[in-house]
Amino acid sequence: MLASVTARVRPVPPAVLWFAASLLTWAALLGMVLTREGLAENDGPLLGWLVQHRGPGWTGAMEAVSSPVAATVVPAAALTATLAVGLVARVWRPLATLVLAMGGAGATGLLLKELVRRARPPVATMLGVPETGWAFPSNHTLLTSALAGALVLIVWRATRSAVTRAAALAVGVLAALLMGVSRLYVGDHWLTDVLASYAVAGIVLAAVAWATARRWPWGDSSVPAAFRRRTGTSPG
Repeated sequence: MLASVTARVRPVPPAVLWFAASLLTWAALLGMVLTREGLAENDGPLLGWLVQHRGPGWTGAMEAVSSPVAATVVPAAALTATLAVGLVARVWRPLATLVLAMGGAGATGLLLKELVRRARPPVATMLGVPETGWAFPSNHTLLTSALAGALVLIVWRATRSAVTRAAALAVGVLAALLMGVSRLYVGDHWLTDVLASYAVAGIVLAAVAWATARRWPWGDSSVPAAFRRRTGTSPG
């Protein structure tokens, strides 16, 4: 009897669990920001510590990471490369994954900024040209995390190699963390802005992973068999 009931219970997809965990994390962070309690109590002290410990070398590196050039060139290069792969291999799921992740993250970030309307840190703490607009969440961090996460998802689906998957995951996490740290260092965001960006990126990526895992009615349900044999890739 128990075995029969267990057999009928479908396991919860990982994307659904990731979505729920990310949503709960974001809601908790929002509550801290609104009440100025919990992690939000560390926003000011951390910013002050970073301002006091700035140095020429770190400042140059962090400004480069947060620069408009990096924020535009890297996504453009990723989109171009993914489009080229789609044209050659006639597989469009990777491009759709990237476009949906970036578009969803950008739209969600702008919407949340307008809804929460949190003020940025004082202009006196900002390096370079002062940022304008609302602080929560950090769109630089959100978009970078969404881009990195989408690329990791594409690689994860394209290979079964544990080494390749681990390397892609490590690079993706490092890129997201680096952007978040740079936004804190240059004084454009509070700690909870950056943490919320990671949570929102998790929500968007979970939704994209679930959506792009479906079988598409117009084809491209998997990587072509000939391409799989040559590269050792797995479907989608």
